[in-house]
Amino acid sequence: MKQLYCISCPTGCLLSIIDSGVDCHVKGNACDMGLSFAKTEMRKPTRTLTTTVRTSIPGVPVLPVRTDGEIPKVKIDEAMRELNKIVVDRELDCGDTVLENVAGCGVRVIATSDALRQSNSKFDIQNQQLQIGEPVGGIQRNQDNTANKSGSEERSHVKTI
Repeated sequence: MKQLYCISCPTGCLLSIIDSGVDCHVKGNACDMGLSFAKTEMRKPTRTLTTTVRTSIPGVPVLPVRTDGEIPKVKIDEAMRELNKIVVDRELDCGDTVLENVAGCGVRVIATSDALRQSNSKFDIQNQQLQIGEPVGGIQRNQDNTANKSGSEERSHVKTI
């Protein structure tokens, strides 16, 4: 017998599964989704992969992405190896394709943020605000990129628009 928590809905039922190889007997599910989840998890587990990919866009070092469908759990490492080779060098909107047919699964990897599209307008403002020697939010950047606090304000980070 194997026990799993169902991840099909927010209830998170504790499932007890006996898999005879021919049939799965499931106990503990509050709905039919738990039954379906248990059978899939025992025979051919799948997951939606969420991660980030690198970008060459200044001010946006990584872009959050996910698969637009589930991929076999055994293919996650292969998918990650493919995604680790990607560097996005163009503007993308949320939902735009980053990679087709990841790990040969017939599933796309899509952007889950439009940060790259927004970065162009923000980057100009950010560059103006973070010029060396100009104060930003009570912090002045030195030539060696260290911060000098001005006044009595104690801040642990620089907030940009």
